[in-house]
Amino acid sequence: MNLVDFMTESILILGSRGMLGSDLSAVFSGLGLTAWDKEELDVTNREAVIGAISRLKPQLVINATGYTDVDGAEQNRGATFALNDEAVKNIVAVSAAVGAQLIHFSTEYVFDGQNQAGYNESVASNPQNVYGQSKAAGEKHVLGYERGYLIRTSWLYGQAAQRGKPRGVNFIDTVLKLASEKDEVRVVNDQYGKLTYTKDLAQAVRQLVVGPYEPGVYHLVNEGVTSWYDVAGEVFRLRGIKIPLVPISSAEYPMPAKRPKYGVLLNNKFPAFRPWPQALADYLSP
Repeated sequence: MNLVDFMTESILILGSRGMLGSDLSAVFSGLGLTAWDKEELDVTNREAVIGAISRLKPQLVINATGYTDVDGAEQNRGATFALNDEAVKNIVAVSAAVGAQLIHFSTEYVFDGQNQAGYNESVASNPQNVYGQSKAAGEKHVLGYERGYLIRTSWLYGQAAQRGKPRGVNFIDTVLKLASEKDEVRVVNDQYGKLTYTKDLAQAVRQLVVGPYEPGVYHLVNEGVTSWYDVAGEVFRLRGIKIPLVPISSAEYPMPAKRPKYGVLLNNKFPAFRPWPQALADYLSP
């Protein structure tokens, strides 16, 4: 899609009121945008998806929907695959039918998290939990579409609430809430990844669309490898929080779903994002 097309043709965002979808909707506003969330279209309903998108005939479909409750997925495999696999299959099919470019989002959870050097765009997936398995299954549909852009990202946070998650708030806001309620905050210090601000990600998606970038796999993340403990430490520093921040191991904080220890995505195909501490400071600024 060249710049003229980008400014004039229709764009459809699915999952438009989620954490990432809200920022995408802001970035693409005024550009022939149609923004749908689950109230407007149930993406797990094949007939509804095909009918609605066929009538709209968008030139670009951005799919920001997904089952994102990683632990909930362990007990809700059917619902997880319905949204992260079957729905993607139908969105790809109707995108192909109307000739639309497609952007779809995936996750570092498609990898096993054992490689300390990180994962580039060509590494084969090897998910270790139901959520990762469902996202890897959905990826295959996008990878099979010649106009499909598969964007993997990680450790997202943003201004909007996370729809479909038990708490709704992101890790940053969770840390702040705990710090306001507890005498100390305990955070896992042996999981590593790249913290990514949805505002930066949405702006990169716009840049990707304007191009020139060929369809394929992209790892779009803020730069700098960190741990959840170090992220919490930076939140404490920026907000002047003085209570103890206590490092703990993953074994001390067991979760239903296994997490990648080194969920580090390497961006080798797109201009580097700003470092995560700069983005976090922006997010926490008054």
